[in-house]
Amino acid sequence: MPVPIDPILERLETREDPTVERVDVGPRLKSRVAVLPASFNPPTLAHVELLERAKDVPGIATSAALLTTRNVDKGLFGASHGHRVGMLLGLELPATGVLVSNAARIAEQAAALRDMFPGQDFDFVVGYDTLVRLFDRRYYDGEMHEVLATYFRHHRVIAATRGEFDVPAIERYVESTADARNYGDRIVPLNLESELMHVSSTAVRERIGEGVSVDVPPRVHQYIREHKLYEPAP
Repeated sequence: MPVPIDPILERLETREDPTVERVDVGPRLKSRVAVLPASFNPPTLAHVELLERAKDVPGIATSAALLTTRNVDKGLFGASHGHRVGMLLGLELPATGVLVSNAARIAEQAAALRDMFPGQDFDFVVGYDTLVRLFDRRYYDGEMHEVLATYFRHHRVIAATRGEFDVPAIERYVESTADARNYGDRIVPLNLESELMHVSSTAVRERIGEGVSVDVPPRVHQYIREHKLYEPAP
């Protein structure tokens, strides 16, 4: 039986404390889970590549897409959260769950996951920009060092390459940043050589607005057409 999405989204919207809920009906996720937090606006082939390739990281058994309903740098535009969940559920990737959280920051998402799934192990798949934000004091309300210590006690960061930010670039950043260097053994570079790593949701939305639907999985393409998403205003 499908999970009712709207009540979940309404519940997350009204709660102030960081919360996460699972919205797919697949089997229990096996530890260790690679979590990809993103806005999925829309889910692209690059997202699918990240979810699949993260399973190659030593210790990872399954992956999960984590739709974040709040973003530290962006407001809501494009598809509604309900439609984004619909597109994610349509992917039906093997050994991949679909989660939704009202937490904008990775440390808050991680805390919510620990509360919701005690005993389950999670690591986070991030791009270079998110890796840098993780060690940027501007994104913390309180003591950054304490938050980072708690996070890395439980979780790793899987830092995926993208464009010019290859494995050496990730390693240089970690080595040159004191706070990141302290947790260097918990930051795992993930080399993605696929051309899909140049795909961005922004570019995909622009192409869809021009009538060209590219770089999205077939099921997402079908969903977008059926619901007339990302079409220019009349």
